[in-house]
Amino acid sequence: MADLATLADLADRLGRDLTTTETRQAAALLHDATAIILDRFPRYATTPTDASTAVCAAMVLRVLRNPDGKRSEQIDDYSYTVDSARSAGELYLTEHEVETLRPIRTAAFTIVPGAPAVTP
Repeated sequence: MADLATLADLADRLGRDLTTTETRQAAALLHDATAIILDRFPRYATTPTDASTAVCAAMVLRVLRNPDGKRSEQIDDYSYTVDSARSAGELYLTEHEVETLRPIRTAAFTIVPGAPAVTP
């Protein structure tokens, strides 16, 4: 199974080349993110789209851009809060990403005026 995004996709979105450590970690994360997406949306296994590539890359970049999983930080009397999803080491789909990957449904069926009757 090919990953939905590549290391080049990540570097393009990150705006720089990946470091050696990031490259090693990103390869595993891309495989994991692809598995998460395909588990929920198996149709992308045979027909990947620009949207599925973007979502896969975004999932991995959340981890690469914030390796410590910090959600907030304070300077005086230093403190920080760890993002609960990241602290668990999880890749995840946001609600917006799920909506992006969900197929658009316009109608349950179509009525065509003047079309010939269909008989079984």
